[in-house]
Amino acid sequence: MMLVFVHINKTAGSTVRSILRSSYGSRHCDVEPWHGAWTDPPFSAADLRRVRAIYPRLASIAGHRVTGYVDLDEESSDLAYLTVLREPLKLAASRFQYRLDHRKRDDLSFEDWIGKDWVRNAQTQRIAGSASAAEAIGIIERRGMFVGLTERFDESMVLLKALRAGDLDIGYARVNVAKRNTLANELLAEPDTRQMLLEANREDLDLYEFVGREIYPRFQREYGPSLDADVAAYREGRRQRFDRWNMLGYRLKQHLLHKPLLSLYRRPGVRRVVEKLLA
Repeated sequence: MMLVFVHINKTAGSTVRSILRSSYGSRHCDVEPWHGAWTDPPFSAADLRRVRAIYPRLASIAGHRVTGYVDLDEESSDLAYLTVLREPLKLAASRFQYRLDHRKRDDLSFEDWIGKDWVRNAQTQRIAGSASAAEAIGIIERRGMFVGLTERFDESMVLLKALRAGDLDIGYARVNVAKRNTLANELLAEPDTRQMLLEANREDLDLYEFVGREIYPRFQREYGPSLDADVAAYREGRRQRFDRWNMLGYRLKQHLLHKPLLSLYRRPGVRRVVEKLLA
């Protein structure tokens, strides 16, 4: 079984990625579309075939351009999809805070930013390819996608290991944590901006509510009555670091093989050579 992590921004996804790297080392790949990192279409079945040629023992992939709606392997059922959702208003406010903190020259106002199509219902769009909670729910159900919750992160990792990936090492250190939340909290507290967040995330709110009411409790029931005690024990004994040797193996293969081949593939006149190498 290969894990396919649909990484949604600002949902503790960077920590999940690091857990995958630490667990699987050189068998994990952070992927992107081979034609270009941020240009459509998103990561595809053809892209996955190329990655598998480089990683014959591939155990997991992750990426911001991995989606729920693109079929990655129509001939195989060995893909286990997973994602993590966050309360939509807090997520949107956190994304705007992050944008200002990390793009120092960005003068886009909140009112302009919240009106952008790619900002609105971001979680539903990443899963379904459209701003439709019903479509996202259908994809989650059809793929048997594991959906964790940022607000219940430790419990989500315990559930993920038990229900989808028994070999997963869920020791972790938190990654890419916001240094401040002042602006995000102001957006949530001020009535006008909170209403804008609400209007921009109605489908995400429906999706989040359905997952919290129907899907996540299903995982809890499947795990069994010892869940609370097991999560408490996990928190008490959790190793708060990553496996340094696996992390090294991940980095070496990612940056010495995968990334150079991506770069070569994107050069005019070289693509056919790379395709032959990966055939």
